[in-house]
Amino acid sequence: MRGPGSGYLRGLGRSLSPDDDADEAVQRRREAVIERLRTGWTRREAPELEVVQNDYGSDVFPVAGEILAATATWDDIQTEEGGAGLEVVPLGHPELEGRVVRLRQAVPGTNEDVRELVRSLQGRGHAVSMSYVTPLGGRPIMKPNSGEFAPQVADFPAYQAAGPRYGEGVVVAVIDTGVTQDPRSDGWLADVPRVAHDDASTAHDDSNIDPLDAEPRDGWLDVYAGHGTFVAGVVARVAPGAEIRVYKAVGPGGAGCELDVASALIRAVRDGAHVVNLSLGTQTLFGEASVPLGVALDVVREIEDERGSVSVIVASAGNYGDAVPTYPAAFGRVVAVGGLTAELRPTTWSSRGPWVDISTVGEDVVSTYVEGRQNPAFGSGAEFGENPFARWVGTSFAAPQVAGAIARTMTELGVSGPEAVNALLAAGKPVAGFGKALQILPGA
Repeated sequence: MRGPGSGYLRGLGRSLSPDDDADEAVQRRREAVIERLRTGWTRREAPELEVVQNDYGSDVFPVAGEILAATATWDDIQTEEGGAGLEVVPLGHPELEGRVVRLRQAVPGTNEDVRELVRSLQGRGHAVSMSYVTPLGGRPIMKPNSGEFAPQVADFPAYQAAGPRYGEGVVVAVIDTGVTQDPRSDGWLADVPRVAHDDASTAHDDSNIDPLDAEPRDGWLDVYAGHGTFVAGVVARVAPGAEIRVYKAVGPGGAGCELDVASALIRAVRDGAHVVNLSLGTQTLFGEASVPLGVALDVVREIEDERGSVSVIVASAGNYGDAVPTYPAAFGRVVAVGGLTAELRPTTWSSRGPWVDISTVGEDVVSTYVEGRQNPAFGSGAEFGENPFARWVGTSFAAPQVAGAIARTMTELGVSGPEAVNALLAAGKPVAGFGKALQILPGA
């Protein structure tokens, strides 16, 4: 498949193959993961979450009946189309108020009617989109089917002491499922701030704790439990001196909407992040760019202009196995990261294309995990004890290597984030469809 690889990877062969090569058991597991994502969303008392195939044959997850538009676009629709039968509903995201409008049909129709309305408005030049749930890296089967015990790297103080404190003075924000509430006893991620509760006075989500077993609470680790902890640990492995801050925008069942992610991105940059990692992303129904994430990038630019420095935003390219753009990675402003084999060769499962900037190893990546037992319906059923490490597969785990490498390069060369990106691009080896290949962490 990709050279000899580990026994672990060989065992994942069918799960890592394109959908048309997957056997019945793999397809059932994927369907179970998607259903868990839907039910997790429902438990938030949110509108129905649809599962719809887009124009490119991939599953996407729009919120039923909901349309998003930039404020100026809504003004145009009202003027030119008489509102197109839409009405404004509360946005609920203060970071985006006045910039994004949430719309629904004034006279309820079918979900198909709403999708056709969006297609029609786009055809007439209006920048609107459905409101999407943003999965963690594309096809949702990649991570819950791939967690496995891995050798412990070292106690974090010993790991830090083994070399220069790469990344010292650099703030790296991880927008994900959050971080475990209880710090590990081995020092890994001990300095990551934990916020247990939302502050009612801030009117936004402050808590960054991953509940691990909440969607549903059934004694098993949730489908995406520990994802943020794992991603933060990857950053720490590459840049052990960096200050890591974790923001929660996705639930452990995988349910997190673009509005949540966009709001967290704005907060992270406003809080002073030099590098932001987004190990998440989605294709869209009609190939349209995400409205709220595009608006968030505009707000980020305004913040940067005010303070006189530029943050670097890194995102996973996705696990769709095709060249269809995934957002937010496909925005020109974002460093899009694909996943390669341990030999830095293309994988079958990673998204790729001219919009991918950098790629690195996405298979057998080792990092910090969480205590608990996997649900056998979604993975191996392995039980993880105190201070666990695991190995996982996906572009979710390539992206934080690049985020860490940017922080590390900033301190090694004494340069800004954008200059560090340019240095990494100059050092990489071209791989068709995968941008520049970099060896950062090895596959296990």
